[in-house]
Amino acid sequence: MLYTLIKENFSFFQSFLKKRLVKNSIYTGLALIFIGLIPFTFNFLVGRTFGANTLGKINITLNFCLIITIFISNFFGSAGNKFLAEFRGRENFNNFIFTLKIILFGSVSSLAFVSFILLKWWSYFSERFSLPQDAFNIIIIYIFSRTMYVLSRRTLYGMDLVKNYTFNEIVSALFMLGSTLYVCFVGNENLLLQTYILSYIIFFLFCLLSISKNFRLFKHKLNKNNELSKRQVFINYLKYGTVSMIGTVASTGTGYISVIITGLVLDHTEAGIYTAALSIVSILMFFPKLFIQVFLPEFSKLFGENRKEKIVGIFKKTSSVIFIISAILCSILFFVSEIVLSFFGDKFIEGATVLKIIIPSVFIRMISIPCNAFLSGTKYILYPNIGGVIILITSTLSWYFLIPEYNLSGVAAGYSIGIVVGVGYQILMTITKMNNFINTK
Repeated sequence: MLYTLIKENFSFFQSFLKKRLVKNSIYTGLALIFIGLIPFTFNFLVGRTFGANTLGKINITLNFCLIITIFISNFFGSAGNKFLAEFRGRENFNNFIFTLKIILFGSVSSLAFVSFILLKWWSYFSERFSLPQDAFNIIIIYIFSRTMYVLSRRTLYGMDLVKNYTFNEIVSALFMLGSTLYVCFVGNENLLLQTYILSYIIFFLFCLLSISKNFRLFKHKLNKNNELSKRQVFINYLKYGTVSMIGTVASTGTGYISVIITGLVLDHTEAGIYTAALSIVSILMFFPKLFIQVFLPEFSKLFGENRKEKIVGIFKKTSSVIFIISAILCSILFFVSEIVLSFFGDKFIEGATVLKIIIPSVFIRMISIPCNAFLSGTKYILYPNIGGVIILITSTLSWYFLIPEYNLSGVAAGYSIGIVVGVGYQILMTITKMNNFINTK
């Protein structure tokens, strides 16, 4: 009897692990361990080695670049991820290939245009945003490599090559870790940006290899006769990409802007302290990122197959799990904020209040990830992006009133207020639209 029970449980566990979504979640989890720990390790090593001032300066430069890249990577990456997965679900080969061409040629053209703008007005940008005057070339290379890194990652997910993505992410992350340790060992802060560039280039090259190896097998699974007009695909891509870009840039960009504002309005040292707090918070986003990277393309695929009940079922099961995990992690971090920041150095303990102010908003963002995946992966893409715009507007207004009075705490409070209001709107819209989604054809 006991043997039979053990055998049945083992068989169930074995079949559970063989499910594609479970395997993709495990692979993504492994990758996100490195994605979360590498920026944290970078900030930790830089803070310990060079101090808060240098950490602030390098992160102001990084966030300036990230503000630019999220426009391109989110327009082409978000829409690309969705439509690659959707056309895969419809077994539509020609439109799948056309989507790949839009991602490649559109992003390269956009990057060339951005490079021209920065070159023409570099003196203004470098002075206005406290960027090194002689860093133009390395910043352009970073922007190119970062954009290609994000687009390659989204493409592999759209093609369901998650195992390949995980391997590529781990390898590039290890190169990043090794190069950062070397730069800190030799004490040359001028090479800090290059550590990211090396990692992104390695990831991009490995992704090209993964796509080329798997493309022939992937090609045979799709139908060349089942297609929409290229004009219709392009229009749909343009609409989705524009809406997604506006919302994501507004939402994600708020965090980048908060770092830049800290450096501009306050000083580089306080920007370094603020960055240390944000890097700790980024680790908490491990599980939500795991969900969004796996389930957004899955929701898009299921939506293409018109399997609405399956989407709702996945949403309900994962929402409760994420809520419990988020509550536990955020509560623990809230009570050990000073201890965690002390590892960066004594100066960074000043950021404990900042970290505690940010944590509630991080909890709201974490539990909202299934909502975001549901809205973005189906037909309600407009609503999460409206929420993103609300975040930016609310945070900007809050900063205007709070920073003069509360300084660094005002930056953190404005950031948190924006997220609570904007993400609260996304959660509300998900609840409102869920029943309507099931009942409409």
